[in-house]
Amino acid sequence: MVCTFHLASFLLFTIMRNGSLTGSDIIHLDLLGTPLIVVNSLKAATELFEKRSSNYSDRPRFTMLFELQVSVLLQIGMNWNIGLMPYGDLWRACRKGFHQELNPRALVTYHPSITSATQKLLLLLLDKPDDFLKHLRYMAGNTILSIAYGIEVQPENDPFINIAEKALHAAALTVNSGSYLVDQLPALKHIPDWFPGAGFKRQAREWNKDMSAMAVVPLEFVKGAMSKGDFTPSVASRSLEKLASEPSSTAQRQLEAEKVLQAGLVYAGGADSTASTLGTFIHGLVQNPDAMRKGQIAVDERTGGARLADFSDFGSIPYVDALLRETLRWIPLTPLSVPHRSVEDDEYNGYYIPGGATVVGNGWAMLHDESVYGPNPHIFNPERFLQEDGSLDPNVPFPNPAFGFGRRLCAGTDLAISAMWMAIACILACFDVTQVVDENGNEIEPNVEYTLDFMW
Repeated sequence: MVCTFHLASFLLFTIMRNGSLTGSDIIHLDLLGTPLIVVNSLKAATELFEKRSSNYSDRPRFTMLFELQVSVLLQIGMNWNIGLMPYGDLWRACRKGFHQELNPRALVTYHPSITSATQKLLLLLLDKPDDFLKHLRYMAGNTILSIAYGIEVQPENDPFINIAEKALHAAALTVNSGSYLVDQLPALKHIPDWFPGAGFKRQAREWNKDMSAMAVVPLEFVKGAMSKGDFTPSVASRSLEKLASEPSSTAQRQLEAEKVLQAGLVYAGGADSTASTLGTFIHGLVQNPDAMRKGQIAVDERTGGARLADFSDFGSIPYVDALLRETLRWIPLTPLSVPHRSVEDDEYNGYYIPGGATVVGNGWAMLHDESVYGPNPHIFNPERFLQEDGSLDPNVPFPNPAFGFGRRLCAGTDLAISAMWMAIACILACFDVTQVVDENGNEIEPNVEYTLDFMW
């Protein structure tokens, strides 16, 4: 199949929804001469992205994003986006730094930030329940900006969240496969700005301002607070302190400088995904009120109905764990993963995969595979993850494709899971989630729309 330069939304949707119905673990498309391999099954994803990870952990070069949008950052040596940077020594060093800050043991340090943001979310939901999506974005932003920069954000019109959301919007539009012809034909970056069809260059300049602001503005805030001796410890402050202690002109100093800018990626990779997933959780409760009631009972049985859940309860309320897993599985935030790139020629089950091919994991097909997750995968049903005695079923896998694949699995996965678990448990303890009714008391069916974007 040969596609036009823009991989149209309907084609993406068709691949996403029907990939597993083709009878093939992988699908090959041609994107203006660049092979595009879509991986449809968990079996194939495990083989390629995990067992052969050294060949499938690279990223395609996003010309629109890296060379036209973030040129200011690149000019000062800050290839700061760990999610999209090429696979190699720099990526490994930066990933190690991220793991030091966001591994499960380190997350204990951030539990107070998560708990505080969740409690503020509950108050906002009580005050203005109709604005729940806005409140979820605030909760996610408050959690992650506190961890990344020690910043306490405002519930309304916070400047740091506004800056980050503008940058994330720009990044989401450019990472989608086929969005810009220059990503398939990089030589187009050299055409003059006035040339017909060069509007992408003007757009890139505008978005470059947003991308730079997300990296620089909160960092300058932290520097100012540190100079006054009045700051909250954070990923950025610890990195700045370590950077100041390093001898000049050392490789370690450069790595620490990278890590300082990457504090912004903690927000980029976590806030949007956390808020969107919790929005899907609310949607799921509306679709399955029985699941909501069972979740409420499970939380009350653990807490006695006399307190909110806290991290001492984490892992001890299987129904809440199942609700989180089903939310991630039912409508995954990234139905199609951020593209990987094959480094060398390879073969899988007789299929030739050329070096330099773009390789995409079809998370939607994997998470809606009836042979793995049971019948009716389009229905929100957390009990598919449970055994008859109410414990988690070890034979039903955690929906990892929601977070990416292989070595490129989202670095903030554990943080996101912790924040979402806390929000789910506390929302169940405090609220009933029901459909809106009209003036006659009739329920109004919610109109929910999802878009196809990629996770960094």
